[in-house]
Amino acid sequence: MDLRDIKDLLAVVDAAQIAELEIEQGDFKIRIRKFGVAGEPVVAAAPPVRSSAPEPAEVQPTLPVNVVEVVAPMVGTFYRAPAPDADPYVKIGDTVEPGQVLLIIEAMKMMNEIESECRGKVVEILVENGAPVEYGQPLMRVQLAE
Repeated sequence: MDLRDIKDLLAVVDAAQIAELEIEQGDFKIRIRKFGVAGEPVVAAAPPVRSSAPEPAEVQPTLPVNVVEVVAPMVGTFYRAPAPDADPYVKIGDTVEPGQVLLIIEAMKMMNEIESECRGKVVEILVENGAPVEYGQPLMRVQLAE
């Protein structure tokens, strides 16, 4: 198990509803435990004292009603194609159908195909190929077909 695998495990445990994970492979053993889970004391730090006016809230742009975001269902690495030398599954302007593979997220050496849930046209790809993604992160936008 290399450093990248350990980082992936940390991200999975952080996003999951589990308190502890232990893995043993040969003479390698790792235990990851979340702090602040039920039964363990939680120590909270006092919030920092602000001497100036509060920062303005970040404004999220609203999407048109006919545009949906494809979001990451897990933590992992985003890939647009099934192999480095292959064509991407979809490009901006492509029409997609329900069940069509849009991308892959690699998590813990597993390649997870992410499929379209709607019919429409790809209007924006928000993540670079090979970039790490977080659970719930928008990956692309699809304009729904009429």
